[in-house]
Amino acid sequence: MMHVGVRRAVVESVAFLFKNSIIPPAYILGRLLFPAIVADASAMEGIFAKSALDWTMVRPPELTDKPYSGTYRKREGNLPRFGFKISRADVADFMIKTVEDRSSIRKVVGVAS
Repeated sequence: MMHVGVRRAVVESVAFLFKNSIIPPAYILGRLLFPAIVADASAMEGIFAKSALDWTMVRPPELTDKPYSGTYRKREGNLPRFGFKISRADVADFMIKTVEDRSSIRKVVGVAS
């Protein structure tokens, strides 16, 4: 990305990487039920963390096909409380808005309905 002049990246990851989530116990569930997904997402995040890019990691919980609502919640460093689901359209909206949000650079953000 750096070779072609890209400086900003907003990347979708997985909520299973939040180690301090109590409800839902995302990290434990992810490790038990989806170990390959958790390992892959963790490796991807590590690559971005070591890069010089202005990145933001977006970690949603279960994705749904519900329509855009615009009424989602975000929380830096964790999932919003009782954040179990979010529509793909709302995640896309958040990611597009985050591209221009300089305060979210090099941060991990949980987003949920």
